[in-house]
Amino acid sequence: MIQELFTIDGLDAIRITICIVMLVIASIMDVRKREISDWVWVSALIAGVLASVLAPPHMRYDELLLTYMLSISLTVPLAYIAYIKGLFGGADAKALIVISILVPSYGMHYSIHGIPALTVLTNASLLTLTNVLHNVLRNVTAILKGKDIFKGFDEPLYKKVLAFMMGYVARPKGYLFALEEVKDGKRVLNLAPKADSEFVEHNDEIWVTQALPFIIYIAIGFVLMLLVGDLIAYTINLFLSNK
Repeated sequence: MIQELFTIDGLDAIRITICIVMLVIASIMDVRKREISDWVWVSALIAGVLASVLAPPHMRYDELLLTYMLSISLTVPLAYIAYIKGLFGGADAKALIVISILVPSYGMHYSIHGIPALTVLTNASLLTLTNVLHNVLRNVTAILKGKDIFKGFDEPLYKKVLAFMMGYVARPKGYLFALEEVKDGKRVLNLAPKADSEFVEHNDEIWVTQALPFIIYIAIGFVLMLLVGDLIAYTINLFLSNK
């Protein structure tokens, strides 16, 4: 799979390289400053347009137009809705939109719908599930050590189960969102922190969840899209082939 990346030539290779550079720069900026300049996306688009002018496409123009229409028309609304719902930040939405423009198609090994930008999104979302495993192991360890992780909370069981998977108890510092708040003098769980919420620092132990920039997951998801394709399709194929 890795060897095939070096066999991609022409416009595809240039666009893929532009996307990788764009995502690496964006990830570094987000980690360091928690802000990504719009010039990252603009520069990537300009470079992509110049590449399109200098390198002829390998498709007929009617096929190319249809590919662009599918990629952009499906990715842009989904990215925008996710942004306004607070599922991820504006920079993440812009990254997916730029990917949908620069890489509207790619010969993935495993795919459900064949749209690279949406595959990157689902790959990135699946990668965040590694946080669930980390949280569960951390909470189980805390309970085995005798800690009452829900001390002071009067919440229904389903909320506690969700909190158990979504976060953990700690003295927060760094890239963390609070999963609790105080209402009427009582501690209550808040299981829906927005992507643009402020990072929390607290002297006492509270419920928190990871706030690692989603753009990092997008960057890794893009590389996995190139090497494997759609992780969901890959998992389904793996399951069926073992039957």
